[in-house]
Amino acid sequence: MFALLLAAGLAAATPRVAVTDLANHTGDASLDGAGPGLAGILVAKLVRVDNLQVVERSQLEAVLAELKLADAGVLDPATAAKAGKLLGATHIVTGDIVSVKLPTLAVNLQVIEVETGRVVAATDVVGQIGDHGEEFFVLVDDATFRLVDALQVQLAARDRIELSQVDVQQLGTVEAYGRALSALDRGDTAAAEADLSRAMATEPGFKLGEAALARLAAEVAGTRARYANDAITRTHEAWDAVEKAVAGELPASPTVEDLARAAVRAKMRLVRGDLEGYLKLETARVAATTREHTKAQGKFLEEVRRSSSVSSVQSRVLGDVSVWPWEVRLQMAEVLVILGRLDEATALVIANYQHPGPTASPTARPRDPTDWAERHGQFDLFVIGKKQRLTQAQLRGDVQGASRGLKALEEAIEDAREAHEKRAAWEAFQPRFRSTKVADARFAADELRAMRSLIDDPAHVRSGYLAFQARVKAGFYKDIRTAREYRELAEAWCSRADNLWHGGVYADQRLANLLDLQAAFPARDADDEARRQKDLDSFASGEYR
Repeated sequence: MFALLLAAGLAAATPRVAVTDLANHTGDASLDGAGPGLAGILVAKLVRVDNLQVVERSQLEAVLAELKLADAGVLDPATAAKAGKLLGATHIVTGDIVSVKLPTLAVNLQVIEVETGRVVAATDVVGQIGDHGEEFFVLVDDATFRLVDALQVQLAARDRIELSQVDVQQLGTVEAYGRALSALDRGDTAAAEADLSRAMATEPGFKLGEAALARLAAEVAGTRARYANDAITRTHEAWDAVEKAVAGELPASPTVEDLARAAVRAKMRLVRGDLEGYLKLETARVAATTREHTKAQGKFLEEVRRSSSVSSVQSRVLGDVSVWPWEVRLQMAEVLVILGRLDEATALVIANYQHPGPTASPTARPRDPTDWAERHGQFDLFVIGKKQRLTQAQLRGDVQGASRGLKALEEAIEDAREAHEKRAAWEAFQPRFRSTKVADARFAADELRAMRSLIDDPAHVRSGYLAFQARVKAGFYKDIRTAREYRELAEAWCSRADNLWHGGVYADQRLANLLDLQAAFPARDADDEARRQKDLDSFASGEYR
């Protein structure tokens, strides 16, 4: 089964070997990843040998790209020797996969001496791939031993044990692993992550894939951090300066300055994305605020805003600070809605209307909760409010008012019915996520139509967006990352999320959304890449409204 041609005179010094991807000459495109995968497994085995040096894949790919040989298939001895010299290698292993008669495949390997350009060793492995390919990979392990012998490398007992371990059992696992390696070569980290995840799902015990996936996760995080580092760092430095300027605790008997500083600290909780911290701090501050406090706080903050030493970022934060308790409670209710705590939000709005506390003037009293309910998609509360207005008009004997109230109630009921239908349509779409393994362009278009029904439902938008990002990172859309339908879907989800985090007070959430969107699909061209960097720079300059 094996034909091994050994040549005398292999270098006595420690060999330095490069292994190229094996070309797929089977005629079966589904095996395109098998060649890179097998090369990756060979490298992983050879690096375990103490008396052998192995060229890293990234170095090899860089040289092949420089020589325009990356897609050339099997290298001839002359070009292989040229690449080897640039790599400082003594030998290059190259080869291909060919179909004998399915389910039988043959793997042909050659060892080329860089100094002379001669083929000093060759081996071919023929095996049945079957359903899982177990026999095939045992033979590949045997080929690894023969290549080591051809290089005249002395193996210690530990080396032989290491090399005899079969790291993978299924051909599909290696094929997915190879596709991941190829994706990494072209810089498509999202596709690489998806393929590695697929390999691990097929064969959880594939340690080589597990290590590559962990390494990739660290690299992706590092790349994103480097890409956005300057913009994010400058933005966070500005936020740090704001927090430092108002640092402290709210005492039991707060002064005007204490309350004003606490108001800014609360707003910074929103900027940082600490919604629970914001709610806790504002609850305490509002409880300690009197009418006199409120008027004095407004003057105090206005003086701070006019200060010439205030940064642009601090000015934006201060500009969004409210000292009036009834306005603060409405902001708190909005945060509760986003968190999905609808009952708490509704109760707070109703209580705020009944007992608003200090206000700027009698006309500044918060309006009926019905208006708030309509703006925030709480249509059940909207109906209740309209019904109460109708009842009040009837009790007053106001015929015209009752007529208007009845019409408004009918419209509110219709709005509530449409809202429930839209939410039901989105809920009805959910089983498709569970029954679909990988999305295609049509699925993305259907998802876009379904998610558009969530425009007036902050709680569902937030949970839906988080679920979308989880699907992106799990590789659900990996086959359509460059498709128009997927890009439109990703941009629509990001737009919905941005509508939740409106204004400068939610800067960190919007920044995270922007980074998620940029990671969801590759830039189309250099102009698109420049626009991405400009978006990040806008955060650094404080222009994050």
